[in-house]
Amino acid sequence: MQSANQLAELWPIAAYFIILCVMLVAMMLLSLVLGPKTKTRAKNIPYESGVIAAGDDKTRFSNHFFLYAIFFVIFDLETIFLFAWVIAFEEVGWAGFIEASVFIVILLAALVYLWRIGALELKQRHQPFRVQKLKQSQSVRKQ
Repeated sequence: MQSANQLAELWPIAAYFIILCVMLVAMMLLSLVLGPKTKTRAKNIPYESGVIAAGDDKTRFSNHFFLYAIFFVIFDLETIFLFAWVIAFEEVGWAGFIEASVFIVILLAALVYLWRIGALELKQRHQPFRVQKLKQSQSVRKQ
């Protein structure tokens, strides 16, 4: 009796998943059938935002993009996880409290890492940690 009840509750999710998979396969097949078949030189040139790329396609980005990603995780996504934890606080009990505490400690470690490498100083260009320490040690030697 209980398994029939569970199936009655889960059938919309299963139907949604099956419809989603069918639509995905149909779109892929349609793009394969209706898509262009020719391969010309112009179609193989990198093209972005209406401008033909001029330069090397292996551009290196500095590490400050990685730091912004860490900022996003620390200051935005933690809110989502902690909000869900607060809503289910009575159900998860002490185990949930310990898990949330571990999560917060990991985020604090990431924040301390960012603070230590100088990522919180927005006026400074985010240089690698070793370069900063090298410059600091050179300035101390000159004094």
